[in-house]
Amino acid sequence: MTLNELETGKSGTIISVGGENALRCRLLDMGLIPRTKVTKIKVAPLGDPMQIRIRGYELTLRNDDAMQIEVEAEP
Repeated sequence: MTLNELETGKSGTIISVGGENALRCRLLDMGLIPRTKVTKIKVAPLGDPMQIRIRGYELTLRNDDAMQIEVEAEP
């Protein structure tokens, strides 16, 4: 599943980060690297963007960017 499909309030582990060269580098620079735990905190009222918690800080991502990140949900 991708990060945008993760339910609000649930956690998962990043499996892979896709996207074009510049986008992929930007996501990796923000700390979205494989084997990192991520929690989806909340989603804006109109559904875009979303707020996630990763590596001890909160980050806001657009759905288009979140679709490039594969995650495995925790049971």
